[in-house]
Amino acid sequence: MTQFQKIDGGAPDGAPLHYTACGLDDVYLMNGFKRDVIDGEDVVMVDDMDNLWKAIGLHLVAKKKVLLPKEIRFLREHMEYTQAELGAKLRVSDQTVARWEKGTAQADGPADFALRVLFLASKRAQPEGGELLGKIIKMLEDMIERDELDRPAPVIFRHNNRRKWNEEPRQLACA
Repeated sequence: MTQFQKIDGGAPDGAPLHYTACGLDDVYLMNGFKRDVIDGEDVVMVDDMDNLWKAIGLHLVAKKKVLLPKEIRFLREHMEYTQAELGAKLRVSDQTVARWEKGTAQADGPADFALRVLFLASKRAQPEGGELLGKIIKMLEDMIERDELDRPAPVIFRHNNRRKWNEEPRQLACA
């Protein structure tokens, strides 16, 4: 067994800590942890774990790819919901949530999006979650406004005698 020096803030060799205690495979800590040996066992103590888990959750909901099974479970557990409670909020069964977390089914687009919004609105993600949610809402409002202002003009086609369709010039198009 390797003896670790007690180091405040990082690994003895400066290497990041592969932090799997959160249930995810790809989280590494550069600092903010202490390694020690207690009763002959290697122990890692993480500083400010609540805010670390909030930062992980915010990263997960802000990324563009579909949430993976372990990520869905992480978010659910961080919000302190059972599978049944999360299912009720998303209007799916607890078995559906279980299948998402096992990877036997994938949360569809609306469910994936709703889970992200639910996390951002949760007390565990505040105040950063509320700020990010506000930015998302503003972005959606701006998109809707632009769509209404930049709505494309109708395109009119005319069929001629030679079995060919031609687009009418825009100035001739009716509103």
